[in-house]
Amino acid sequence: MKLRLVCAVGLVALFASVAGAQTKVSGAQKCDKPEVVGTQEVTDKAGHTMSLVKYSCKWTTPMEMEGLKAKDGASVAFSDVTATRASADGTYVANMENGDKFFVSFRDSSAMKDGKPGAAKGTWSYTGGTGKLKGVTGKGTYGVTVNDDGTAAVSVEGEYTIAAPAMKKTAATTKKKASN
Repeated sequence: MKLRLVCAVGLVALFASVAGAQTKVSGAQKCDKPEVVGTQEVTDKAGHTMSLVKYSCKWTTPMEMEGLKAKDGASVAFSDVTATRASADGTYVANMENGDKFFVSFRDSSAMKDGKPGAAKGTWSYTGGTGKLKGVTGKGTYGVTVNDDGTAAVSVEGEYTIAAPAMKKTAATTKKKASN
């Protein structure tokens, strides 16, 4: 009896470790010209501004997770720009084709040249999700190329894990354990 219990626990642990394995993801987006919600000059040095910016993006190569494809999404970011450097911190909300969502926190930076940002590189991490993506964790990197018209191309790569749902105790399971 004890051997069966040990084997059963071992199998559960094996399946849990496989279910918890990281899955690679990648994709590409095209983002519209950003909507600047507000900008304030900092006045500590010439050209230093801080802005709240919203970006709307469509996946041109959808990120796929749990059999779902990303459709579109939006970012809201705090942007800090000087004459030589730009950085952004924000949150991205993605919409999957079936209506599920995932949420990401991100940070990037780029060099500024002639008042325009160069290619940006950044990192991101999941902060949550809905539906099949509930309990998502993971992280990755991304790159942004800004076009002359203000639109941008974004390439994303990383990995994720969906937390396995906790096993529910039933009255029968509890009763059986009590009788052993």
